[in-house]
Amino acid sequence: MASQAKEKRPAAPVQPFNLPLSLLRHGSGLIGFGLLFGFIVPLTPYPRLGLTAHIQFAVEGTMVVAAGALLNSKPFLTPAGQPSEKRVVDYLAPWQKKVVYYGMTGIWVTLLSEAANAWWGTQWVLPIAHAAAGLTGDGPAQVWMERVVSVAHYPFAMLLATVWPVITTVLFAAD
Repeated sequence: MASQAKEKRPAAPVQPFNLPLSLLRHGSGLIGFGLLFGFIVPLTPYPRLGLTAHIQFAVEGTMVVAAGALLNSKPFLTPAGQPSEKRVVDYLAPWQKKVVYYGMTGIWVTLLSEAANAWWGTQWVLPIAHAAAGLTGDGPAQVWMERVVSVAHYPFAMLLATVWPVITTVLFAAD
């Protein structure tokens, strides 16, 4: 039997990006990872820093889930007083969707560095947590560890700080 011609199948339609669902998934992942990380906290050299990471995963994961739920909601009324068919996310411009997505998902980088910090004991970015962990002075962390935590915190914190103003602006400007 000679080679058979491959049957051509039509390409699957491209699904539109669903920002609220993506945020719900990321938030749930953050919460789940944080809960599992809680079992590791007692095994780390700096359990108070591990506890900080554990709590931050749960808290920030909840914030991401809340953002996803809010963006998926339909809180507005039409001029006729009927519920709008548009969700909050539908009022966001493409650049605003990117700010929200990258601001909210960049939390992973920050929180993973905080989890690593339970082994490193850095102090540059988190001096209060460093002191609460009972560490004094320059601490045990090497300079490269301090830099990793710095790079994982500062740019992502600035981006995250823009997310809620973007969402709030849309809430007040819609309809």
